[in-house]
Amino acid sequence: MTAEHDLAIFAAELTYEDIPDAVRDRTGLTVADTLGAIVGGSTDDATRSLARRWTETMSGTATVLGTDGTETAPPLAAFCNGAAGTVLELDEGHRFAAGHPSVHVLPALLADAEVGYGNSEAFVRSFVAGYEVAVRTARALGTLESGYHPHGVWGAVGGAAAVARSRDLDPETTRTAMAIAANYAQHTRFEAATEGATVRNAYAGMSNLSALVAVDQAEAGFTGLDDGIVRHLGLAAADEVDTAALSADLGERWELAHGYFKIHAACRYTHPVLDALTALDGDIDPADVESVLVETYPAAARLTETRPRNQLQAKFSIPFAIATALLTGETSPSSFEADAITPEAKALAERVTVTVDDDIAARAPDQRGARVTVEAGNGTLSREIVAPKGGDHDPISEARLEEKFHTLVGPVIGPDRAGTLWESARALEPPRVLCTLAQR
Repeated sequence: MTAEHDLAIFAAELTYEDIPDAVRDRTGLTVADTLGAIVGGSTDDATRSLARRWTETMSGTATVLGTDGTETAPPLAAFCNGAAGTVLELDEGHRFAAGHPSVHVLPALLADAEVGYGNSEAFVRSFVAGYEVAVRTARALGTLESGYHPHGVWGAVGGAAAVARSRDLDPETTRTAMAIAANYAQHTRFEAATEGATVRNAYAGMSNLSALVAVDQAEAGFTGLDDGIVRHLGLAAADEVDTAALSADLGERWELAHGYFKIHAACRYTHPVLDALTALDGDIDPADVESVLVETYPAAARLTETRPRNQLQAKFSIPFAIATALLTGETSPSSFEADAITPEAKALAERVTVTVDDDIAARAPDQRGARVTVEAGNGTLSREIVAPKGGDHDPISEARLEEKFHTLVGPVIGPDRAGTLWESARALEPPRVLCTLAQR
């Protein structure tokens, strides 16, 4: 019996009762936070235009969230909701997966289960199964080959596991679905984010679509490679795949309990920098800033664009993130929109230098930190952050997460409906309830 088989058995046989109370509670927070990112991101022009095209031309049973209740085929709705969930760069993540498990699992599960059942327990066990599979797959791969973006590589395996559990499929069919989903890994490019090519926003959407297709194929009788997860995805791994990580500590270590939540609307690599900037003692007048030195770990140090052309590129730029934080006093979605990419912001960004610090680099991935030193007319300010807010090292309160949720969702569906959606998501009500509430 291989580790892949053990992982499939775990996913196929996981029960609600198997899941500790603390993990169930964390599941409610994770689902609520992910719904907030999806509904908030549903206003993106390209995502909304594509959703309109698909809902007008293809009928179906799955809701595109953040709309007026329009429905389309489940794989297409899963694509739209997955894409919307990444647009704002506020979706939940996991530092050891180096990516975002929830947004690769929840859209596929909602689209498939929206009319499938009204059982909260089935929803919870399916989501947890998918999340655990996604993170363990990512951990087995480890560091990806240079140039890959983690969105769209391993996520479909977790999405397929969630949908398979939702349909009560047996372990072998579940394993087949997971192996087929691994075949659909995308050749993503990190440069799409740093160069502002918004195809990057579709990586998670395509992953959710692939998850649904893979499960349908497995049920229809298609077969997958033995050890298909490793053999397909190993092509994207920089080093040898740690196959044992697929099944390590199943049922003992719950990866879902160790994810992180985001409060800055930018790439996670910018977060320790922005936390350090916020923690500096004293007020900083942007006009007085002579230079800013950022010392961080290698993956973050490549985010050096000083003149971003659009929102996506701005979110993947440490110099711009610092500049817009100083100029706007915040790091919300509006701080990275086109109106915020001003000549003043670009000029300030050009005063920022980003380098690698060996000590900080040595602590990654457990601690992804940064040191920020600002030289201004009135002196020097410096602060180091060991790890960004939102994870195990520095958790965010539930009250802060609920505030974030209302900020994202209220403008789209109204404050009263947003409040009800938050409460329903925290209580892990069935998919149909959540999808109905997440409409305008």
